[in-house]
Amino acid sequence: SSGINAEWPLRPGDYKAFAKDPQESTLEKILKPEVVVEEVDRSSPASVAAFLGKLSTVMNNKTEITCQKLTDGVLKLSFSSTNYSPGDVMNELLVVMGLIKSEDKDFKPNADVGNLLRLLSHSISQDYFPDPTARIIAAFIRKDEDKIMSKVNDCSNLLNSFKI
Repeated sequence: SSGINAEWPLRPGDYKAFAKDPQESTLEKILKPEVVVEEVDRSSPASVAAFLGKLSTVMNNKTEITCQKLTDGVLKLSFSSTNYSPGDVMNELLVVMGLIKSEDKDFKPNADVGNLLRLLSHSISQDYFPDPTARIIAAFIRKDEDKIMSKVNDCSNLLNSFKI
């Protein structure tokens, strides 16, 4: 356990802890996703993708809206970074989902592919999301449709949202 008590509300330190290591018990109590977004390590595309991958593993039906807000906030800030491009972030997200190989031989994908695709399906329809980047991810998802269908239950509607 991360030492977060079961009482409301979260303390500022809890947001910082969640940004480093998302936990389902904390996720359910987040009232201000924008506070978490500020704490997420956005120093590299890999750190952004690692956070979103881990977030996808703790998301459930009850927390999907909060996760969408977190994903949008993190991607919006990341896409406006001058240190890397939206395409760099997308490549790392594809690595986290296991759709492209990491250069790091010891890398183990850490994401719930179905949940991460649900989050990205929401994000690509938002104004901040660059069309070229949306098309890149859509192309990879089409190419790997069989692999995704073997990992994700009930994903035909989900895959349709990436037909751009």
